[in-house]
Amino acid sequence: MNIKYLDHIAIVVSNLEQSIRFYTTILGFHVIKQLKFPDRELVMLQLGDNPSSKIELLRYDATDPSITVSPDRTILGLRHIAIHVEDISTTFEWLKSKGVQMIEEAPFMRAGGPPIAFGYDPDGVLIEFSEL
Repeated sequence: MNIKYLDHIAIVVSNLEQSIRFYTTILGFHVIKQLKFPDRELVMLQLGDNPSSKIELLRYDATDPSITVSPDRTILGLRHIAIHVEDISTTFEWLKSKGVQMIEEAPFMRAGGPPIAFGYDPDGVLIEFSEL
């Protein structure tokens, strides 16, 4: 496995606007992406021009009864750590061989992005592995 750099840390927040103000006004991050989904809003922040200094803020909205949101996704705080790797398939197999609990049976393509896979650290912290 050849880790290149930490991509982002995701945090589930209770008040998206308040968190955006904190990270931008107080800590100096700037907004680089905002996305709205039926069950959540996502704001990606970056510190300066460094692509490995990003924070993803997530605000889940479970007010629409037709949308089912898994309770473990809405817990406030750290959501996951994301790491870029050179070859997701090789990394995936290597992690499994080391006993890392992976969520999917194989890496998958996400809409508009590179192939990814998710696994857990020993304490259950979610880690996203994403191909460069």
